[in-house]
This record gives sequence, structure tokens and C-alpha cells, in this order.
Amino acid sequence: MNSTSDIVFVLSVCIAAYAMFMLAKNIRLKREVKSFQNIFQHTNDALLLIDILDGRIEYANIGAQEMLGYPMEQLLQKTIFDIHSKEQLTRSSEVIATVYEQKGLIYTDLPFVSASGEKIDVECSAKVEDFGGKVVIFISARDIRERLRLQAQIKKQSEIIEQKNKDLIDSITYAKNIQHAILPSDSAMQEGFPEMFVLYIPKDIVSGDFYWYNNVKLSTSNKLANEGGRVEVIAAVDCTGHGVPGAFMSLVGYTLLNQTLTAPEVNSPADVLGYMNRELQKTLNKKQEEIAINDGMDMSICAFNRQTMKLNYAGANHVMYLIRNSEVWTFDGDKQAIGLQSIEQYKPYTNHEVDVKKGDVIYMFTDGYEDQFGGPKGKKYRSSHFREFLQSIHTNAMPKQKELLQKEFTDWKGYHEQLDDVLVIGIRF
Repeated sequence: MNSTSDIVFVLSVCIAAYAMFMLAKNIRLKREVKSFQNIFQHTNDALLLIDILDGRIEYANIGAQEMLGYPMEQLLQKTIFDIHSKEQLTRSSEVIATVYEQKGLIYTDLPFVSASGEKIDVECSAKVEDFGGKVVIFISARDIRERLRLQAQIKKQSEIIEQKNKDLIDSITYAKNIQHAILPSDSAMQEGFPEMFVLYIPKDIVSGDFYWYNNVKLSTSNKLANEGGRVEVIAAVDCTGHGVPGAFMSLVGYTLLNQTLTAPEVNSPADVLGYMNRELQKTLNKKQEEIAINDGMDMSICAFNRQTMKLNYAGANHVMYLIRNSEVWTFDGDKQAIGLQSIEQYKPYTNHEVDVKKGDVIYMFTDGYEDQFGGPKGKKYRSSHFREFLQSIHTNAMPKQKELLQKEFTDWKGYHEQLDDVLVIGIRF
């Protein structure tokens, strides 16, 4: 090993080994380049290899060339900073540093600038890679100008829709004020019925349910009156549907109920229902050859003469409960909606007369309460359950009853959507 020939031999071996290493490295580098080329040339996105040290573009695909508008040989003489606007060079340096520190980054806040000076909004995915023994940043950039244009268009349309919805809601809310304005005031009703409550829970902003009250001085010819008698008349009405359609129908019903006060043929609650049935058909079917309107209403109405202590009741698809000494009496209405019966099918409504005693409680209501889904099994509340609950609370003061009914409904409904408008009227004599 000390001879010159031995030293030469060792040097030859080292040189050969180094040559083999460099050859292998070059082969690996060519394979990496070819691999990158294959990746680069089979995508529509712009792909760039950036030197981590000076930002020089080491390699670019056709997508980058087409996006930026440079000839390939010119593009490969640029740095990443050359394709960013001058105002954002600080941000560009921050991105490079962040990519290196985190080994990757996705960003959209750094647009490219083309050869013509056009700003190109891009979404970039950057990763740190080892390319032929050199640390580079691999950037995949997608042109998102069309996406942003569409997003801006969608945003504008959304703003238009939002404004139209607001205008619509404002209009319906104003309609709610009108609808509430025609409802009788609590003070007016309590003059006639000092102990009473009205539980009124519309499903939507406006309601298809409404209640009506009037204090009427009757002529002696009216069979409900004694000499100089007055009657307190109250009604609970459920129009077809809810929301805006129901609210429109409620205005028609309210108008017709007011007309019954001066109609000479109306002498009982049953007459009121008959009158409304005829007039509603006339109102809605004036042009039935052009359009068919199959809408109507269910209703219960009571007329109470305080001097005689007689209560007259009639119902269209409604019942009334009277509770006396904890016993529940049920007064069934006729199974015949107002406004939906043909002349051939129509039958006069039935009038029920009751001698009321002090302490009796009556309940008039629409079907929204007992039809509500909820409870532990998501089922309907049911009429039998409703009747039992009224029986259990009827001795409470009327404001307390309203509070208990509200709580029972809310607790039963739980997370379920309210199914329909809710109206319950309670009166103690």
C-alpha cells in the first residue's frame, strides 16, 4: 500500500466510484425531470418549479406559458417576483417564506401579472420539493377569474333576491298590522265577557284564523232577544289554508260577518252560517266559468243574551265545549264547511240553545292546537287530549288558563314545526 502503484490504484478506484455516483445522480435527475415534465404537460393548470434561494423559475409547463403570455425561453429567465405585481412583492416574499417553513400552502391573495400587464386571479397550491438535490417550490396555479366572476354574479343575484324577500316580508308584515287592526280589542270583548281569554298563535306572519266579536242590540222581532235585549256575539273562524292565502280569505270572512248584523234574515248563529255560506259562494264564484276557487272556512259562533242567560251556538266543522261542575259537554257543529257546498248538497246549519249557569266555561277553537305534531313520539296532540287538558285547567283564572295553554302547546310542539294557525277562545259566565 506504500508503493506509488498502490496509491494510483486507490485514486483510480475513487475516481471511478465518483464517476459512477455522478452518473447515477444524472440518471436520477433526468428521471425526475422527465417525471415532472410528464406531470407538467398533462394538466391545464399552470405549473412552476421555483428555486427557493433566488426565486428563479427552474421549469414551467405549457399551461404557465399560456396563462402568463411569455415564450418559454423568456419565462425561464424570470423569477417568481417578476410575475407578481410590484405592490405585492412584500406579500410574495412572505408566501415563499411561509411555504418553506410549513412545507406547503394554499393561497388566493397573490395574483399573477401576465406579459401584457393583465392581473390574473389565481388559486395556488405550493409545496417544497427536492428536485435533483436542489430545494425548490412546486407551484400549481389555477386561473379563477371566471369563478370569481360567477361568484360576484351570484352575490349580486343573492343581494337582489334578499332585497325582494325583504320587500315581500315588509309587505306581509304591514298586512299583519292591517289584519290585527280588524280583530276586536281585548277591552271591547271584556266589556261583554269580563272573564275570557284569546290564545292566538299564527303559523306565519299573517293568519288564516281570526276571531270576531260584536255587541248587538236586537229588535223584538229577533227570536234571540227579549224586549230591548242585547246579545254578545263571538266567533272563531278557520279559513282554508294559512299565511297569505288564508289571510285574504279571513278579510272576506270578516266582511261577511259584519254584513250579518244588518241582514234581516239572520236571527240566530245558524242563520249567520247559512248567510255566510251563500254570500261566500257568490263572492268567490262570480266568474266560476273562468276560474274555480275551492276555498271556504270552518267556524263556530255563539250569541249570548245576558238577561235571559241563554247561549245559542252553531258550528261548521267545529265543536264547542262547555264545562260545568268539572263535567264536559260537547256541542257538535255540522260537518259542512262554509262556501264549499253546492246548492243540492247544502243543508241548513243546526242551532243549539243552552241555558247557561254562572260559573260555566265555554271553549271555542280551531283545529291548529289539537292537530299539532309533537310529544315524545312526534304524534298529533288529538282532540281527546285537548278536551282533557281543558277540563284539568278550567277552574283557573282565565289569564292563567291562557298561560297554561300556551306552555302546553310550546312543550308539546318542541322542535317540530308549527303545523297550522292556533286559536282558542275561553269564556267564563
